[in-house]
Amino acid sequence: MSKINNVRLPNASPSYDPSQINQLVRSLEQVIFQLNNTYTSTVDQDVAGSSTWFSNAAGTGGFAGGIRGFQNSNGIILPNAMLISGDDQINASVTGENLLTVYPAFANGISVQSGSRITVPCGGQYLVTFTLQVTNRGNTPAEFEVWAKDTGVNYPLSNTRFDIPVRKSSTIWAHVVPAITGIFTVNDPTNQYLEIAWWSDSLDVYLEHYDAGTSPTRPEIPSVIMTINFISAI
Repeated sequence: MSKINNVRLPNASPSYDPSQINQLVRSLEQVIFQLNNTYTSTVDQDVAGSSTWFSNAAGTGGFAGGIRGFQNSNGIILPNAMLISGDDQINASVTGENLLTVYPAFANGISVQSGSRITVPCGGQYLVTFTLQVTNRGNTPAEFEVWAKDTGVNYPLSNTRFDIPVRKSSTIWAHVVPAITGIFTVNDPTNQYLEIAWWSDSLDVYLEHYDAGTSPTRPEIPSVIMTINFISAI
């Protein structure tokens, strides 16, 4: 809390003493000097403190670094992104993992490196949700699994299995759309990144992209749709 460090003013005495007036003048000069050079009002200190709390700076003085200050109409801006893929993604091997490749449809602070590595601007917890357009072009059922990787290491207990039925015909594939939600915790945003891996026991399994349709006019179907939103500091 701001205050003026005042000096002791002279006491009044029954008899007039010019030195008392001189002492009073000196004391008032010191007060005026503080007002002109060092005093900050409580209101100004509160504004400065709240600005620091909502600032970009990381640390104990405010939110996690990367959370940017005020907007006039709808509050603070939080890191977020919608990532998609407009490509068919093949199963390269029945004995190896595949990594989802995506690119931002829109993003604020979140980016994709090397096609699959999703990075965030600040530490915290992020809500990750994605859907996959999984198809089986083959004439036999197939297994499909999808899981998360934290900086190249499998995320514990993150795997999910789906069984993909056989195709309907030689030109109409079988389709399954997994919808996965999880929390990605980031302690080191400089080095950490998120990847989504998948595997199938059949080379006929794809993550399928479809072109825009007609009659009626319909938009393209991406093979991957993913959203990421900052939800909490650590």
